[in-house]
Amino acid sequence: MSLTDETERRLEEAEAHIRTAMAKEFCHVMDKTGLPPMAVLRLAAQAVGSIYCEAADAHSGPRACPCGWCPHQPSDIEILGMALVTACRMRRAEDLASTPVAGTA
Repeated sequence: MSLTDETERRLEEAEAHIRTAMAKEFCHVMDKTGLPPMAVLRLAAQAVGSIYCEAADAHSGPRACPCGWCPHQPSDIEILGMALVTACRMRRAEDLASTPVAGTA
């Protein structure tokens, strides 16, 4: 397996893990709060923004993480926004419509 194949496999695995966790929490929050889907999705987007800020802070300044990532907020935010738009325009074979209902919203 080439490095590119290994990286692609790890990206796909990470995406599936994050999507599953977020979908589960999305349904859980709607069930527990009765909030409408767009309110919960807005909160999820805000959480991603908050996590970005925390990660960027941890990679900036004199005690920055040594991994080599240097945050650049304008382009990073553009990349995150483009990822959201791209995902919204894609249809997945397995999505929330095929997920068993866990409660009522």
